[in-house]
Amino acid sequence: MTRTVWYPGHMEKGKRQLKEMASQVDVFIEVRDARAPKSTSSPFVQELAKLKPVCVVLSKRDLAEEDKTRLWIKELASSDTPAFALNLKRGVSRELRRKLFEVCEGKPRWRELRVAIVGIPNVGKSMLLNALIGKKTSKVGGLPGITRGVSWHKAGRLLVVDSPGILDPKTDRETRAMLAWLGCIRISVVGDYESLALEFLKFMQSSSFISRILENFSITPADEIAVEEYLKAIGRKIGALLPGGEVDISRAGKFLLENFATGKLGAFTLELP
Repeated sequence: MTRTVWYPGHMEKGKRQLKEMASQVDVFIEVRDARAPKSTSSPFVQELAKLKPVCVVLSKRDLAEEDKTRLWIKELASSDTPAFALNLKRGVSRELRRKLFEVCEGKPRWRELRVAIVGIPNVGKSMLLNALIGKKTSKVGGLPGITRGVSWHKAGRLLVVDSPGILDPKTDRETRAMLAWLGCIRISVVGDYESLALEFLKFMQSSSFISRILENFSITPADEIAVEEYLKAIGRKIGALLPGGEVDISRAGKFLLENFATGKLGAFTLELP
C-alpha cells in the first residue's frame, strides 16, 4: 500500500473508498501525531463525522510534551468526539475500547464492532491496529459491498480495518515541511535534506526550542548565529565530512531530521490549540 500520496487523483480515489467504507463500519478512529495534531489531521475527518461516530487518537504521546498534549485533548474532545493520547508501544487503554462500544450502542448486537482506522501516512495507524487486535487475531476477506483490496482483522468482539494514508494536495508549504520533519511524507516531496533541515532549525529557533535541539549535540546556542552554522556544527559533531574536511550539509540534515522524527532528540510539540 502506498504510504505517501500527494496528488488529487489518488486522493479522490481514497475519498470514495472511505465513503464506501462508512456504509459498513460502526465507528472511525482518526489517528494524529501528538506533536502536531492540527497539521496531521485527516482531510476527510469532518465529512466522515457526518456519516459515523469518530474517535480521535493522538499517537506518539511519548514524543510530545505532556502538558501541551493535555491541552490538545481538552480542545479536541467532546461528547460526540472522544479523544485519547496514547503511546502505542504500550498498547491501547481499556477506556478507548469501552468508548468505542459506547458511541456505537445502535450497532446490531449479533455482530462484532466494525472499526475503521483513518489518517494521513505514518501517524501510527498500523500500530493502533496491531494494538487493538493484539496477537489473537485472524485476517478475514472483504465484506460484501466493501472496497476490494482492504484487509479486515478480527479479534474477539472487534473487526478492524486500516485505510490508505491520504494527504491533502492543497496543504500549504509550511504544513508540508512540518509533515516532512515528522516523517509523514518523504523529504523529496517538499525539497531536500539541506533545505528542510535549515527550515527546521529556523522554526526551532523562533519557537525557543533551539537550545534543546542543540544540547543533543553538545552545542551551545549563541545570539546572531545563522542556522547554517548550527547545521555545520552538527555535521562536524557526527563526523559528516567530505574530503578536505568540509561538512556534508545534506548528510547532516538527514541525520538531524531522521533523529527528530523518531524522537531521539527529545519530546517536542510543534503546535498549540
